[in-house]
Amino acid sequence: MKRMIGLSLIATLALSGCAKKSESEVSNKGKIGGEITVVTDRTDADEFFAQVEENFKKKYPDVVDIKWESSTDYDTHITTRMNTKEYGDVLFIPFSLNATPQEYSNYFVPLGKVEDLEKEYMDVTEADYDSVAYGLPSRLNSLGVIYNKKVLKEAGIETMPTTMEEMEVALKKIKDNTDAIPYYTNYNTILGIWGGALTSFGGEQYRSETLKAGTAFKEGQPMREIMDFIYYVSSNGLIEKDPITGDIAKSLQMLADGKVAMIVSGSQDVPTIENMNSDKDNIAIAPFPVKLNGENTIAYGADSVVGINKNSKNIETAKAFLDFFISSESGYAAESNGISPKKSDFTDGQKKIFEENKVILTVPTEKPEDDKLYSDIANEVGVGRLKDSLQKVINIGLYPEQNESYENYINSLEASWAKEVKNNAK
Repeated sequence: MKRMIGLSLIATLALSGCAKKSESEVSNKGKIGGEITVVTDRTDADEFFAQVEENFKKKYPDVVDIKWESSTDYDTHITTRMNTKEYGDVLFIPFSLNATPQEYSNYFVPLGKVEDLEKEYMDVTEADYDSVAYGLPSRLNSLGVIYNKKVLKEAGIETMPTTMEEMEVALKKIKDNTDAIPYYTNYNTILGIWGGALTSFGGEQYRSETLKAGTAFKEGQPMREIMDFIYYVSSNGLIEKDPITGDIAKSLQMLADGKVAMIVSGSQDVPTIENMNSDKDNIAIAPFPVKLNGENTIAYGADSVVGINKNSKNIETAKAFLDFFISSESGYAAESNGISPKKSDFTDGQKKIFEENKVILTVPTEKPEDDKLYSDIANEVGVGRLKDSLQKVINIGLYPEQNESYENYINSLEASWAKEVKNNAK
C-alpha cells in the first residue's frame, strides 16, 4: 500500500546522488554464497529472523552469514543511510520514494519488467517506474476496518456497515449507546492508510478517472468522499478528544479492551490485537464501507516492499534472499497473518479469496504518463500525501474557531487543482 512521508526526506535522497557501480565492485557474481546484510523495520523479530536465516542457509549452504539490522524510525534511518552506498544488501524500500519514483534506479537494482513479474507475483507496482519494478511486496494484507464485536453489539449494531452513510449512523449509535470511542484516527501514524482506500472508492484507475473529471474534490470523487467522512467524525465528536497525542500501540490496546470501537488498518494488526485480550474471537476486520460499481470490494496491498541495494557486492545472493524472503518458504507473510505475493504459494483458501471476491489492489494500476501527471498535480496541490490533508480536516473539525471552514478548504483545493491542471497542460 503506497504511503507518502515528508518531502524533507525526499530532499535528503535527492542531494546524495548515486554513481554507477563498476563491475569490480561486485563479488560472487553468478554465485549464491558469502554474506549479506538485511535491513528491516522489525525490531521485534530477532528469533524469527534467526529461523529465516537458518532455513535460507539450508537451501544455499555456501551462504556464510546474514547480518540483520533494524530501526523503529525506519524511513528516517534508511533514507539517511542512503546518502552513502552502505545501506545493506536487501532492505525495505522507504515509502518516501513514492513521491519521486524516477529515483528508484539511483538506489535499487531493477528486478524486471512489470508485465513479466505480474505472471509470478501479485501487486508488483508498489515500487515501479517506467514499467520496471525495483521492489516486491514482503507480504500482502487486506486493508479495512478492524472492529470490536462486543462494542458494536452493545450499540445495537448487528452487522458492519457496507456504505459510508451506514458507517456514519453506526458510529453515532456507538457514541450514544456505549462509553467507547467510536473511531480512533491514529492521527500521527496510520491515518495515511486511508490513501490505500482510494482504489476501493474509485477503482485501480481512479487517478486517470480523476484526471478526466478535471478535479479531485467534487462530491463523489474518491478523495472527497474520504475527506467528507473524516470531517464528519471529527466535527461530531466521534473520535479521540486529543488525536495529536495519541499513538497506535495505545489504540490497539484500547480496541482490544473495548474502549475503542473501530480503527482503520491492515489485517497484520489483527493477531496483535487479539493477543492483547483473552477474548480473541472479539476482534475482526471488515472491508471499507463503500461500494464500487455496486459491489463491496476487499482491498489488498503491501505494508512493506523489499528491494536490493544497487551498490551491493553480492547481488546474486541478495536476489536469492529477496525471492526466498517474500515466498512462503521463509514464513514471513504467515507470521503476521499475511499472504505471500508469490502466486504459486497461494493456498486453496487464498485462491478462493481472490477468485470469489471482488479484490482490488491498494496501488493504482495506471499508465505511467497518467500516474506521473496525477502525482505531479497532487503534489503541487498538497494532497499527494493524503495523511497531511486528513490531519488538516481533523483540525478543522475539532477546532473550527481556529481554522478556515471545511467548505473554504475544499474550495481552495479545487481552485489549486484547476490551476495545476492548466500549468501541466502547457
